[in-house]
Amino acid sequence: MNTKVRSYLIEKARKKQTCYYQELSDTCKLGLLMSESPHDRAEIGKVLGEISAYEHDHERPLLSALVISKGDNYQGDGFYKLAEELGYGKWQTLKKDISFEIGQMNQCFDFWGDDEQYRLNK
Repeated sequence: MNTKVRSYLIEKARKKQTCYYQELSDTCKLGLLMSESPHDRAEIGKVLGEISAYEHDHERPLLSALVISKGDNYQGDGFYKLAEELGYGKWQTLKKDISFEIGQMNQCFDFWGDDEQYRLNK
């Protein structure tokens, strides 16, 4: 698991902020080009999937909910497909219902904004 990306997303959650895929790659020095390479998009999806699976296994909200596409400000299909794998429901249904992604974002903000949870889980 990429701990640098996880730490970056935790800090974004504490500030109640989202970020774009390319911003995440650039800030964490992943060297990925989202607009030019399907391989790079798959790679960032893998990194985010590992982090969110880890968070789910530890009964925490999915940090990858904070990463959105610059064009439409929504998560990519990979976010919803992972959520389906983790038992949240069918990915197409989750994608149609904005309350799932907003709920995950708000849960991240609340969980990581709590100083005690931050101290214990970072």
